[in-house]
Amino acid sequence: MNDYPFLDPPYMRGMDSLPVRLTTPAMLDLDKVAAHIAEAERRGRYQGPTEPNAYLSHKRCLVEVSGRIYPTFAGIICFGDYPQEVFPNAVVDLGHYGGSQPVSYDVVHLEKDIGGTIFEQIERVESYLWRNTRHGMTLSDTGPQRVELHEYPRAVIRELTVNMLAHRDYRVIGSASRVLLFQDRIEWVSPGGLPPGVTEENLLTMQTSRNPVLLSILHEAGYVEAYGMGLDTVVAVLESENLSAPRFENLVGAAFIVTVQGRPLDSRAHGSYILLSEAQRTIVAIVRSIGEANLTDIRAALPDRAKRTVQDDITGLIEAKIIERHGLTKATRYRLRDSGSTPPRRSKS
Repeated sequence: MNDYPFLDPPYMRGMDSLPVRLTTPAMLDLDKVAAHIAEAERRGRYQGPTEPNAYLSHKRCLVEVSGRIYPTFAGIICFGDYPQEVFPNAVVDLGHYGGSQPVSYDVVHLEKDIGGTIFEQIERVESYLWRNTRHGMTLSDTGPQRVELHEYPRAVIRELTVNMLAHRDYRVIGSASRVLLFQDRIEWVSPGGLPPGVTEENLLTMQTSRNPVLLSILHEAGYVEAYGMGLDTVVAVLESENLSAPRFENLVGAAFIVTVQGRPLDSRAHGSYILLSEAQRTIVAIVRSIGEANLTDIRAALPDRAKRTVQDDITGLIEAKIIERHGLTKATRYRLRDSGSTPPRRSKS
């Protein structure tokens, strides 16, 4: 039985390339399409028609049925003005909890029905997870250089968020994709379970996709590196950073859940681990990029932060021996500190 009465039966194609009844091409934003084509060409990931409507037809985002042109699911979810007007369940619920269980008294942030295009959803979820997980620096095992260390590798956050949205079964009515951030882990929940033929045992090698058109568009935009599940990348990155392997759970026909444990920040395996705020990470990035930076350079990168607060951020980085001060008063500049060097003397002024 077809769950969407306005969607043609799937037959031999993926659901995402089928015409959606009661819709018109006017529901697609051609400016979004043009921007996507330009980015795909810049990345060297697309060669084909560059006029927006021609591209949409080429990618099966627009299809003709009995002389009429209809958008497909992929067209709407990637380039629609408001995709949730047609597919209200194509949303993400984001829950952030202070403890290890999804209980109401531990809610830090709860955001339901995150909509927009699939690109906007990915960026929204990834941005929240990156901002609200912990980041810092530690000493390299091979020398005195300081290296960034994150509770969750960004590549893992990106891959699992994309995987959740690219491979979910959008025909499951009343079920949103869900991302749950806990004190010690993140869970990504994709409605519908694994695609047919894919199991927990073979999911790292199978190249099956429930939504092949959607996946190819994400590849053009740089969100997907290959046409597989993307989970092999997750496993490899976690292993390379000495983190626990992800846990996969397939609730057949209901949901596919991926759980990743965060880096234990009290672990002595990484030596001294210094937590940095978002502003401090920005300061480190500025100093690293230009070699030496003065207060004007740093404040320009943090225009919404008060001067006194920026100075406190800098002081914290100096005390943590991440950056060092050179010069006096107006000539003061900051650079990354060689962990083997002698800390500079502070001015008494």
